Amino acid sequence: MGQTADLVVIGGGPAGAVSAWLAAQDGARVVLVDPDEAPDRIEGMSPRLHAWLGRSGMLEAEALEPVPAPRRSLWSGTMHEGNHELLVARPALDRALRAAAARAGAQVITGVATPEPGAAVLGSGERLAAALVLDARGRRGAARRPVRRGPATVSLGAWLAGPPSTPPLTVVLPFDAGWAWFAGMGGGRAWLQVTLDAADPHQARPAARLARSLAQCAAWLPKGFRPESDAVLVRESSPLLSGVPADLSVLPIGDASAAMDPLSGHGMFWAVSSALAAAAVRRTLAAGRDAAGDTLARRFLGQRATDLFLRQARIGRDFIRAETGRAAAPFWRARSGFPDDAPAHDPTTAISTQRRVVVEDGRLSEREVLISPRSPAGVAWYNALSAVALWRALTEGPGAPLTDRFGIAAEGFEAWLTREATDG
Repeated sequence: MGQTADLVVIGGGPAGAVSAWLAAQDGARVVLVDPDEAPDRIEGMSPRLHAWLGRSGMLEAEALEPVPAPRRSLWSGTMHEGNHELLVARPALDRALRAAAARAGAQVITGVATPEPGAAVLGSGERLAAALVLDARGRRGAARRPVRRGPATVSLGAWLAGPPSTPPLTVVLPFDAGWAWFAGMGGGRAWLQVTLDAADPHQARPAARLARSLAQCAAWLPKGFRPESDAVLVRESSPLLSGVPADLSVLPIGDASAAMDPLSGHGMFWAVSSALAAAAVRRTLAAGRDAAGDTLARRFLGQRATDLFLRQARIGRDFIRAETGRAAAPFWRARSGFPDDAPAHDPTTAISTQRRVVVEDGRLSEREVLISPRSPAGVAWYNALSAVALWRALTEGPGAPLTDRFGIAAEGFEAWLTREATDG
């Protein structure tokens, strides 16, 4: 069978839809396969990500009506306030992103598929041959690959009804059996998600587990909210980490590649970041599947697996450990050791350089980058200037101000470098 497409993307959530859009923008022949069955739920999005999607043209003005909500987080006995997030309906977001991919030229197929080397097999049995397949099916996409899994975890979600006068608000709360995210939409409606051990010692039904969790958190939540019904969305949410695929013709992205505990609150950010990284790999491989391109791709994916995803998992572990009052509770004790006991940050304050694989002009290339405790994965540019060149100019001795030599873009580099030398 001849090649059907340059790219087949399986899964049309943020990671898959953005990947399909990017490839279609490049002029590639793209097929995006998704069942369009995203359950009715709410997800938080950072204002920065929402603005990027808007500037890129992926979100039409009428596509979404996000609800801005201030965020409260009770952690280690202290209530933290000041941040805010945008609350969006996940099904509407996914459809809007898939529509953007279709406008860019991607063919969208409503259905399911499984990846295999060089192809995707639809639920009907039809085989779509492609130079590259991206597996964006979330944690389901990691089912058949060797991955490093954290404690078995489940997230239960349900709609709540309460006083119509309650303003929009999100609250993150720990409790002995897990943690909760309350997303109040205003107008008396809210979404509650609780994250728990997958196994329940009481063997209770999901609705009973969620009601029990809500009761344990009620003192810190807006008053008067109760489940609208017994309907509960059950999602597997175990953290997982995977390495570099043996066959680069099928690449996992998003949660199929590395899934953090949902406590991180960066799910959509990591999804879009994964799509951008996959685009650089795709462009590099498409330019010529020779040994050099293959090596660059493998090194780059290895760097992400170790320096980005493993480090993020360690940061999440340290966040869990900060809830010291619950250290002995089974949920918290199990997660305090994943993925390991290695420090998340380099304890030294030394600045150095290394040759790393970076994304440059949309493709992978090797260049010297600045390594710091705050950015162990390396920083290639500061305001589009070489970070290494600026650092060397600063450390080689007295000379003209950096702005005289590099222009206004170098302004603030010294203060930035001081912050990079810390591990915060």
